[in-house]
Amino acid sequence: MTATLAAGCQQKPAPVQAAPATGDAKASTLEADVAHLKDITPSQSHSMIDVGYHMSNLWFAAQHKNWDLAAFEVDETRNRIRWTIRINPTRKKPDGEIVDIKGIFDGIDATVLPPLKDAVAKKDTKAFEAAYRTMLEACYSCHKASAKPYLRPMIPTTPPQTIINYDPNAKWPL
Repeated sequence: MTATLAAGCQQKPAPVQAAPATGDAKASTLEADVAHLKDITPSQSHSMIDVGYHMSNLWFAAQHKNWDLAAFEVDETRNRIRWTIRINPTRKKPDGEIVDIKGIFDGIDATVLPPLKDAVAKKDTKAFEAAYRTMLEACYSCHKASAKPYLRPMIPTTPPQTIINYDPNAKWPL
């Protein structure tokens, strides 16, 4: 068996490297690389699915008073929104108008997210629920500004998955 494993793990010869590109060849390679990256970049909707996932987990973590998990989920929600903005900081509406998603989120990040983070840090369920609703309203404002009023966030009714235990006193693994 060792011989078989050794035969399967033999090193492959190093690939032959082409001579460095110059002039027009460099530009052509760069253009091809940029086109490829644009082709494989996920859409904003892909990253927004993650936002919904983390916002839902945030709600259930707070409902179970699992404040450590809630703090994690607030940060993950923010990070996923920022990822969406890195993918594309603007959005084109059907009429051609450009919406500054980054500008909208900068306002949310400065005014709406701090009270949500603060409520979680203070373990204040009442303040959390109010701040969470305000965050949903801010999300919907962005959806409307982006000509997507049919994307109406709401308080989640069921957890987005069943593998996370929201009980802050749970013992591993159950």
